[in-house]
Amino acid sequence: PSKMLTVTKLKGNKGAKPYSLPLKLKVCAIGTTQKYVTDGEKKEYTVVGLADTTDAIKGMVYDSSKLNNMQASATIILMNYIFKNENEGTVVITKTTKVLKTAQMDVPEHLIEKGAAIANPPPAATLALRDVKRSPVKTLVSVKGRIISEDMAKTVKVRGQDVTVKTVSLKDNTDTIKVSLWRDLAEPSFVGKFLQMTNVVVTAFNDEISISSTSKTDLKECDVPMTVVKGSAIGFEMKELTVSILLCNGDEFQELEAPVQMIADTLSCQLEDIEENLQNRIPMKCVFKIKDTTIHIIDQMEKED
Repeated sequence: PSKMLTVTKLKGNKGAKPYSLPLKLKVCAIGTTQKYVTDGEKKEYTVVGLADTTDAIKGMVYDSSKLNNMQASATIILMNYIFKNENEGTVVITKTTKVLKTAQMDVPEHLIEKGAAIANPPPAATLALRDVKRSPVKTLVSVKGRIISEDMAKTVKVRGQDVTVKTVSLKDNTDTIKVSLWRDLAEPSFVGKFLQMTNVVVTAFNDEISISSTSKTDLKECDVPMTVVKGSAIGFEMKELTVSILLCNGDEFQELEAPVQMIADTLSCQLEDIEENLQNRIPMKCVFKIKDTTIHIIDQMEKED
């Protein structure tokens, strides 16, 4: 069937117009469904990754009933679709598009992977909050940390529509940052939870850097990761069950807590002698494994030369 278009030929075309020529494609993966509002009406579309033997392309399905014939790895023929020549090109599937099932087509593995990545792009790199604050505005990043406080959700107008937004404070072991959570993400309470937030965008307001959720943001609770910190212990405070240690690394300072018994074991001394021991040995060269601000493992803690 020489009349069939290929993805490569399609991408060579200009402009957004409907095509009646059949296009045979393999469905590489079904991505996320995005909600949007147009003229006060709530609508949604689903991103799919499509490929043939020549290339992979993004598909946007605006009529969800069409997804019934579009399971991952199915081979389909499309007719009456719209091609938009923007970025890498997009095939738009609407109510008038025909989606027909057809015989399986073999597509090279690298194009199936390319199509799958179009449907489900890998998340933005995870950065420490200290580095997020040094990132250019509009950078897409992922972050991890604990929600230490949140404001009341409020309603604001965005393009004439009422939209819910809530500001929360996120803390990791390098810094604290404000996060604006929009729409559905503004509803649950996350205080005290340790979250991974993928695909949030860096924003600035009155010279203060913060981050904001996007339509691609995903929030999930996760385990607090163990991180390694190094530095010089330059001060301490004895508490009932813990010792608070002030760790200095260059021009950055953080206060960490360790159980008294852990410190006593490391210093090979009795509990009542910790204070005297620390005072005699500070400053001390330290390597700790911590979660949040709690020391879980002491890899090194010795008097500096």
